[in-house]
Amino acid sequence: MNEILSILKYSEKTARIRILNPVIASKFEAGHFVIIKFSQNDLRIPFSIIASDKEEGWIDIIIHRADGLEDILEILKPGENVPDLLGPLGNPAVIEPGSSLLFFGDGAGVVPLLPLIHKAKLLGCKIKAVLSEHSSRTQCLRPEIDNDCETVVTVSDEKLLESALNLLVNEPVDKVIMSGPTMMMKRLSVETKKREIPAECLLNMLMIDGIGLCGVCRVIVGGQRKQTCTDGPIFNAHEVDFDQLFNRQRNYV
Repeated sequence: MNEILSILKYSEKTARIRILNPVIASKFEAGHFVIIKFSQNDLRIPFSIIASDKEEGWIDIIIHRADGLEDILEILKPGENVPDLLGPLGNPAVIEPGSSLLFFGDGAGVVPLLPLIHKAKLLGCKIKAVLSEHSSRTQCLRPEIDNDCETVVTVSDEKLLESALNLLVNEPVDKVIMSGPTMMMKRLSVETKKREIPAECLLNMLMIDGIGLCGVCRVIVGGQRKQTCTDGPIFNAHEVDFDQLFNRQRNYV
């Protein structure tokens, strides 16, 4: 259990880790995540599950050294066991079959979108994506994203929001699903609300226990306190208090 089956390095900083855990693999749905300690002295860190195989019993995660894991990619080896793996956590994404969707991702936000995009493809959705061209995580996942999307636009960070809005004007969608820097999601949320386009955001928060006891991942949604680990990680973007979220993230970094 929790054996590292393979490590696929996309670059010096980014790798795809395959871990054997039949229980988690059998329960995984798009939107779920796990919390991992790679050694007894490490912090517990949440990772989105980006793929799984129920029959073979494995799950895939993406590790990036910018996440504060500077040495972990040199330490991990296939055949070793992860000592602490909790999941699947969170609530799965709800995607209407056959709907038209725009996925918006920047930086670390690209990774958790991948299983949602794949689920949407299986449900016959019309899928467009606007992604940061400078994210190494975007580039390593592009073949999978391209395979599932009808349209993929990659632009500089400065033009991300503009490109997303242009797509929405020219090709209206049923829902926008976003993941990335907090204030960028805030700006897109404001614009989609003006246009009365439903929007969801996938939050990436620091967590400790993953079951709602520590309160570190607390966020205000619709004027109420929510826990990202148990109530999320996907929320109605028009109801999230992004200013409160931004200040909270600064306090815990």
